[in-house]
Amino acid sequence: METVYFDPLIGAGIESHFKSNTRAVVVEAPGSQSFEMPDIPAIAAVAHRKGALVIDDNTWATPLYHRSLDQGVDISIQAATKYIGGHSDIMFGTISANEKAWPQIAESIRLLGVCAGPDDVFLALRGLRTLSVRLAHHQPVWPRHCEVARKAPRGLGRVIHPALESDPGHAIWKRDFTGATGAVQCRPQARRTKGR
Repeated sequence: METVYFDPLIGAGIESHFKSNTRAVVVEAPGSQSFEMPDIPAIAAVAHRKGALVIDDNTWATPLYHRSLDQGVDISIQAATKYIGGHSDIMFGTISANEKAWPQIAESIRLLGVCAGPDDVFLALRGLRTLSVRLAHHQPVWPRHCEVARKAPRGLGRVIHPALESDPGHAIWKRDFTGATGAVQCRPQARRTKGR
């Protein structure tokens, strides 16, 4: 197996990275480390034309705020431990897939013997029941954590969050998402030395 990394902001330019053996493109919206907002529909259009699947980590937005399968993603995964579980008492993940990709997922689950325990399923369902209420607490556009970061003392740096109009990925977020969750990234500003 060979992995090629690409700039998340590449959009349809991802075509330049395709090789004859490319079978899947993995995206995360936004990216965990620096919150780049990829143009998933543009990436998916190229991938499908080239015969590749698109796999999306949709943990940050959850299916409530980003319907990735509707935007051309074939397989959507989530760390359900985070927002879906929501109570810090479960280790859980989810996989959703379109009709084309589901048979491969189902066969892998069968071959690997993957099975969630009944208590874990109960806790995930409990989290789903309160997901919209918990995420609504972060609305409107300014999630609470981001508001706190915005009011933090000078020196914090630039707050990176796609729901902010100042963010480079804001237009894509506004087009493709219906809400935002509370995680933010901050880039520290360079400290000024005395006399400069």
